[in-house]
Amino acid sequence: MVTPEHGVRMVTPRIPPLPAEEWPPVLRDLLGASSQDGAGRVNLFGTLAHHPPLAEAWLRLAQVLTHQGTLAMRDRELAILRTSHRLRCDFVRARHEEHARPAGLTTADVAATASPALSPHHWHPADLAVLRTADLLADHAELPEALWQELAERLRAEQLVELLLVIGQCAMVCMTLNTLGTPPDATSTTPSPTSPKGCLPA
Repeated sequence: MVTPEHGVRMVTPRIPPLPAEEWPPVLRDLLGASSQDGAGRVNLFGTLAHHPPLAEAWLRLAQVLTHQGTLAMRDRELAILRTSHRLRCDFVRARHEEHARPAGLTTADVAATASPALSPHHWHPADLAVLRTADLLADHAELPEALWQELAERLRAEQLVELLLVIGQCAMVCMTLNTLGTPPDATSTTPSPTSPKGCLPA
């Protein structure tokens, strides 16, 4: 994690992830039920394990947004990639770059989500509206009426609500991981749990 004030990468996490053997059973069960989402975030869940009730509630929300939502995967991943870029969270962004191709995004698309200025020449108007939504929520925590109407022409009411919650929960995770200095799993000495084989996307 890079602190915004000094640009210094935090080496030691402020709250180290708990080792897998200290995770509560409910957290292990929820992770085991999400093996289809792939591996890669033992440290995230090890950090959440410090607060089991909150971890359980967050995981259930993430599961709904990922597997029971009505928003197109492309919209969801564009929103997460742009939000994690704007909030400088390499942890979340790297994870969701893996979801780009199944969502119909090319390598060039992924790179373009990190451009300082969003090019209308690269993006379809529907994609651009989602990316601008992520930008404006990051900057102002609200949307202008013109952009809202543009979104509403394509998305149903439940999808509009879902888009806002996807961006909001992504921002929550980014802020938490950045502040705590939670490292990617590759830099962790925390062993993976034996039963779960994956985790829900952040």
